[in-house]
Amino acid sequence: MIQTRNLIIPILLICAAFSSQLKAEPGPPIQCVDTGSDYYTIDLVTTKNIPGTGQATGKAVMKFSPNPFGISITKDGSFRHQLDIQINKANKPEEGTFVAWVTTPSLDKIKMIGPLDENMEVSGTVEWNKYIVVITLEEETPDPNTNMWSGSIAFRGLSRSGLMHTMAGHGPFAQEPCAKYGYY
Repeated sequence: MIQTRNLIIPILLICAAFSSQLKAEPGPPIQCVDTGSDYYTIDLVTTKNIPGTGQATGKAVMKFSPNPFGISITKDGSFRHQLDIQINKANKPEEGTFVAWVTTPSLDKIKMIGPLDENMEVSGTVEWNKYIVVITLEEETPDPNTNMWSGSIAFRGLSRSGLMHTMAGHGPFAQEPCAKYGYY
């Protein structure tokens, strides 16, 4: 049987020798972790309620925020990540501006991501595990502290975790068209 007490001091001396040779050098700035997967892409579906959006497509790409320990989380354990939103083939509105929002599936919390720029893009952070992305047409750019949209919804999309739902209320022979409500 090996005496562990006799090994502790030599191990500590070896660790100290190597750590003195390590030098902290500044590295490149920390970037968001690109998931590189369509799994983390939310398809934004047009509601066709706004003229010029009938043939439009959109996507919101989720990227994990950097953290020395891997993935950033909030105090309540929700993921913190960046959402990059882009709309394609949509005519820019003659009046008003498109604004991106996120909300929980129960609509009890709403956060404005921001107005889409001239390239029909915007980025922001999300701190919920399940959420809905909503793009609205607002008459004027809302105050950054606004917590509810007032314009018509132009696009919507549901996060992957938001697609999960229980089968409670579904009988074994029920013909409920869940896809109609955004569930698969």
